[in-house]
Amino acid sequence: MISQEYQTFLVLSQTLSYTKTAQQLFISQPAVTQQIQRLEASLALKLVVYKRPKLTLTLAGRQLAAFLTRTQAQAVKVLNNLQNDNQKREISFGITRSLGEVIGKKLISIMLNKANFTALKCIAGNTASILAQIDNGTIDFGIVEGNFDKHDFSYHIIRKEPFIPIVSCTHPLAQKESVTWNDLLSYPLIIREDGSGSREILTFLAQKENISLSDFSQLLTISEPTLLRLLVKDGLGISFLYKILVENDLTKGTLKQLPLQRGIVEHELYFVYSKESFFAPDYQQWFQALEALNN
Repeated sequence: MISQEYQTFLVLSQTLSYTKTAQQLFISQPAVTQQIQRLEASLALKLVVYKRPKLTLTLAGRQLAAFLTRTQAQAVKVLNNLQNDNQKREISFGITRSLGEVIGKKLISIMLNKANFTALKCIAGNTASILAQIDNGTIDFGIVEGNFDKHDFSYHIIRKEPFIPIVSCTHPLAQKESVTWNDLLSYPLIIREDGSGSREILTFLAQKENISLSDFSQLLTISEPTLLRLLVKDGLGISFLYKILVENDLTKGTLKQLPLQRGIVEHELYFVYSKESFFAPDYQQWFQALEALNN
């Protein structure tokens, strides 16, 4: 789908080795070097820097490699769609673990009714991993709650959701009428892993109060939201979660939202996909149906 020079550069960006690139493409190493030099000359851009034994990409090289990766993945999907007479295809999407059991269930129900496909794959992960998979074409779109560079993707805001501090109803802080950030520091903080949108948001909120996560008495990192909520229910620490995930527990009284003086915010939940995607009309249809259910 792309010219030979671009294809060679794409492989080189992945291997970071002239030798391995030549082996993968079944050409000589000098041929690889010549193709990269011709590409740099035609674009008037420096794409790679080679200082034995290390090869690195320039900023322009990294940006071009990301674009070529997206373009090639998109081309394969479009071709498959055309070969299947625009009828059925495989669909894959990612969703952050925090949102999977609530929004993921709704989206799959929508797609079963509205989409025509032979296979549907839902991958749970954190915000960083999902955005990376959209970028390299592994998945079609994603549902994320973390911050990201809005210039790199097409996106829609599903809804704004309160991001709240929670504790067990038996926790000492549950009886207070007002809580400060300093009050929280005496207790273990249960938090998601690096790369999670929830962790990024909480880190930002704490920093606004001149607090680091390391200031808490203990820090428990849990990648599974269900386990995280169970630990909070058992009174083993405090946490911050989207209200939509704990509404039933708040209603039942097993969890309580802390009356934190500052720091409770509403944060956007996003429907994200590659820019200029051939399948953008499909994605927009699913987003609109999902938005209608969540508002």
